[in-house]
Amino acid sequence: MAIIIRSREAEAAQRFFEASRNVDLAFRAVRGEAGFDVSPVPHGAAQSRLDHALDELARAEALFDSVVSVQGRRRQPDHRDT
Repeated sequence: MAIIIRSREAEAAQRFFEASRNVDLAFRAVRGEAGFDVSPVPHGAAQSRLDHALDELARAEALFDSVVSVQGRRRQPDHRDT
């Protein structure tokens, strides 16, 4: 059995990537584009999907920023003694 160890940064980046893709797909649905992974939906439903996708993207971005910020602070040496 394989054990996959993922860093918090990798998980946050993956969530951000998926949220970005969902925004792209939702935006295409609002514009009424026929294409990969986009099924025709009424405009109101498409707009709602886009709103939810944008909210998720904002949450994913905040998570990524906080994870990277915390990791950055842990890696920086403390220069108070100089």
